[in-house]
Amino acid sequence: MYLQVIQESVWPGGALPTAPQLERSRQQKDGTRQQALHCLMRLLPDLISDLLGSDKYKLCWQTALDSLQDPSINRHLVYCIFDLLLEFLVPEIPEEDFQRSLLRTLSKNPEKLLA
Repeated sequence: MYLQVIQESVWPGGALPTAPQLERSRQQKDGTRQQALHCLMRLLPDLISDLLGSDKYKLCWQTALDSLQDPSINRHLVYCIFDLLLEFLVPEIPEEDFQRSLLRTLSKNPEKLLA
């Protein structure tokens, strides 16, 4: 189900978009940012907000949102998630014997890499 949602968001209707998306206005971006901040602030129980204080709690979430605006951080985050997903789907990946076997298989059949 998650893969279908991702596929539909990247390739709506099963095809790449032919025209670029319209640039969102600063007002739309700010509205989305405020909505995301509001959702994140409701994510944890009120106890956390009470312990930290509402201003500090909001500042923590704003800092988290601001850090996600950096393309290099986002790229690193995607790589880490992909790495965790691969490790979950193929638990043998960290094993040295599996890596050697995989490299031997790939080096014996370089034409399969091109196919």
